[in-house]
Amino acid sequence: MDLEISPERPRRRLSYALTDLAVIVACSAAFFVVVIGSKAPPDREPPVDLIARDLGTTPEHLNEVSRKFIPPPHHGRPSESQRLQVAIALDIPLERLDRVMEKYRPDRLHQR
Repeated sequence: MDLEISPERPRRRLSYALTDLAVIVACSAAFFVVVIGSKAPPDREPPVDLIARDLGTTPEHLNEVSRKFIPPPHHGRPSESQRLQVAIALDIPLERLDRVMEKYRPDRLHQR
């Protein structure tokens, strides 16, 4: 019994193997793009230029006053006395400061 192995058969296996490999690589790449894209950290910097414009001051002055009276973000929201000190330093009503701060508050803080 002489069995001949057709030259077509190994090529077909190789073709299927390459196709399988291409599908696995494409699926893995799509998975990593989705996972990495969804875990991108949110932009944590407040839009100081826009906030300063709405408050009628310069970004430099707003930064100076903020550093002086408002605690770092990881300490929570500023107290009413801290907000009042900022309003006095910027020479604006507290209600205006609160309105602008609420306008630019990140969405994650609106949910609290």
